[in-house]
Amino acid sequence: MTKDLSLYNPANIEEAMKFAKAMSQSGLVPEHFKGKPANILVAVQWGYEIGLKPMQSLQNIAVISGKAALWGDSLLALVKQQENFNGIKETTEGKLQDKSMVATCEIARLLPSGKEDITICQFSMQDAEQARLLNKPGPWQQYTKRMLQLRARGFAIRDAFPDALKGLVTAEELQDYPEEAKKEPTQPVVTPDEVKKALDYTPPHGSNSLFPEQDEEEKILESEAKNGT
Repeated sequence: MTKDLSLYNPANIEEAMKFAKAMSQSGLVPEHFKGKPANILVAVQWGYEIGLKPMQSLQNIAVISGKAALWGDSLLALVKQQENFNGIKETTEGKLQDKSMVATCEIARLLPSGKEDITICQFSMQDAEQARLLNKPGPWQQYTKRMLQLRARGFAIRDAFPDALKGLVTAEELQDYPEEAKKEPTQPVVTPDEVKKALDYTPPHGSNSLFPEQDEEEKILESEAKNGT
């Protein structure tokens, strides 16, 4: 019988924050987590929801512009743990010199019926050029073939196993987003006050709307239609 030696087993949020604070002061956590216990807590929770242990979460989850993402290799490791994962095939064709290289990722997933569902995604040099990635300093210039492979893999895994990823994308992809695309909306689509108001509101008899303002607008429109305005 294997003994669980994990130090992370909080009984409440206070214990979880105490753990996160201790980790944030360590020199062994990634730079973007140092001095940020709240980010550590969120990363560990994200990891828990997708099946990663706390230290795996800190090493494999990146926080980029306030968003959590998984590094490409950990993304593959995650889906390989799924019971319905049935194999992956990654290939590259063409040459870098003439920008004809295309990376292809093929993932097989077993459906409840027993049939195999194949997802195939590609990412080419032309795709990278269109996204203005080839002139970026760093990995896209140093390891172009590898970056093409990771991008094709990320797309294929997201399409084949969205339920396993819980909405996470690859860190490599998120890093390449334009700065304006990384920013969160300045205003939520629905504010907390609007949600509370909707929950507390009891629709009048014969109304299907949860929002009284919507009922009033409909009454006005009906009145204007009757009066021919």
